[in-house]
Amino acid sequence: MSRAPTPAKRPGWQWTEYWRGGHPEVMTIGAGPGREAFDAASVWLGYFGAFPAGARLLDLATGGGQVAAFASAAGGAAGKSFEVIGVDHAELAAPGGPGASGCVLMGSVALEKLPFPSAHFDGASSQFGIEYADTRQALAELARVLKPGGQALMLIHHADSAITRSTAGQAAAYDRVFGDGGVIRQARRAFNAHLNRLPADATRAAEEAFREAVRRTAGRLESTPAFAPARYLVGYLTDLAERIAAYDPASALARIDAFEFGNASWRQRHRSQLGAAMDGAALETFLQRAARAGLTPTERSEARDDRGELVAWRVGLRRE
Repeated sequence: MSRAPTPAKRPGWQWTEYWRGGHPEVMTIGAGPGREAFDAASVWLGYFGAFPAGARLLDLATGGGQVAAFASAAGGAAGKSFEVIGVDHAELAAPGGPGASGCVLMGSVALEKLPFPSAHFDGASSQFGIEYADTRQALAELARVLKPGGQALMLIHHADSAITRSTAGQAAAYDRVFGDGGVIRQARRAFNAHLNRLPADATRAAEEAFREAVRRTAGRLESTPAFAPARYLVGYLTDLAERIAAYDPASALARIDAFEFGNASWRQRHRSQLGAAMDGAALETFLQRAARAGLTPTERSEARDDRGELVAWRVGLRRE
């Protein structure tokens, strides 16, 4: 059977899977029951609404096109039309085509090498995106494609934000519960025993080893919100272990492959997000790189949601 891919085989595969899954939002807080997705509409509608009619706008690391759609909505609300293009390193579901909001979304575009002429855009945006790139090169490219006087606004992952804390907690919980993936190996052995019609005693032993692995895995769960994703995954495996005979072996093995692939994708996104989050020193380096590229910082602040939770760095830049 197939195995989960590694980033070396297909760079950015975890983001391709995420956006092709139909996720509309760029990032959620995920800090427990009752938490809503971070609503950045007011940030972006106010920013884009200040551009003149006919402005060309570029959304970096656009993902599902949420921020690009805010740009179109801001223009429509003011009776203005904008040319809005969103680009992303991931392979988007409909690359190069107009989204529902009329924006053009382009996949497989590296922020370090933008496919646009120099001095082409009046404004740019990035919500939890540019920090994942090689920021030295990405900022140089942003400066190149912005017109003199062009503006950029960015929300950047903050190392101390609610989002980063939630991500770190979930990642640690997942590692604690699933460890080296032994429960997945036992699941494969159990269903392969059925698929290969092993002797009854060998099949029963494989089934019991799988059930025992699930019991041990479940025993590592805790009641805190950080364990919610792991709890859901354990529930999925528990159903497989308790109803082995109800599943066609080949179908079950395909489900296990999909399960492992989804988990690997989720975990890799967590790792890359934690690696991209910036503390104060990292942000200062980012701003210095922007200045060397010809982008003057116009704003640097901590963005908070309507409950006062820290969610991002807010950074404004202007092309000289």
